[in-house]
Amino acid sequence: MRHKIVDTKCPKSVEGADTRSHKLLLSIVVCIIALMMSPVVRGQATGSFSGNITDKAGSAIPGASIIATSQGTGQQRDTKADASGHYLLPLLPVGIYTVHVDASGFQSAESKDLRLQVDEARELDFSLVPATVVTTVAVSGEAVAVESANPSLGQVITSQEVSQLPLNGRNFVQLATLTAGATQETTGTSFFTSAASSEVAARGPFSLSVGGSRPNSTDWLLDGVDNNELTAGGIGVYSSIDDIQEFKVLTYTYSAEYGTRAGPAVLVTT
Repeated sequence: MRHKIVDTKCPKSVEGADTRSHKLLLSIVVCIIALMMSPVVRGQATGSFSGNITDKAGSAIPGASIIATSQGTGQQRDTKADASGHYLLPLLPVGIYTVHVDASGFQSAESKDLRLQVDEARELDFSLVPATVVTTVAVSGEAVAVESANPSLGQVITSQEVSQLPLNGRNFVQLATLTAGATQETTGTSFFTSAASSEVAARGPFSLSVGGSRPNSTDWLLDGVDNNELTAGGIGVYSSIDDIQEFKVLTYTYSAEYGTRAGPAVLVTT
């Protein structure tokens, strides 16, 4: 009697389908893990701290550790000084900061209550003292900051000014006129703009002119993102004063990164 041998292996087509299913499932799991580990990124107007770490004789201290801590959120950013003692902490959100410096063989140094404003490149140097005992030198208070790293001209309107200065209709553009040379365009209800086809009427009171520039040449940015209404040249999304942390009006000689339009640039941070 002959016995029939039955092949119990799955067909190749079934095996291929199982392999593809496993690969697809593995790809989905990897993507989910990558998304969970990725930091939240969004457009944001930022500033920076930079400077030199030296000893009392003026010699550079390479390898010093610098930590900037936001006093409002507790978030930290750290870096180390290079071979020439120079450091840079870029892409910092606006706020109040404490900058702490540590170097082997030297006393720690710290500067508190440092206000970093929109698009501000703030220079902050530290001169460290040799460590004989473990001590910390803390400097509190806000000194008058002279920004020598950024040639742009403009003015920051702080959150205190936004929340406390009187406004007609809660229109924050009125506060932009505190900047030298800035004026608000004629409102859409004036005699000169009564026509429905008027571009000025379409922009309404949300327009700004600096040094005689055309109001539709003003560049509006919201948290670093383009916020221009392209038809009439006004603001695309109008921000409530309750949403604004601070904003800056850049009038002249600003960086090419804000060269979208020929007029001033208004950087609004929520």
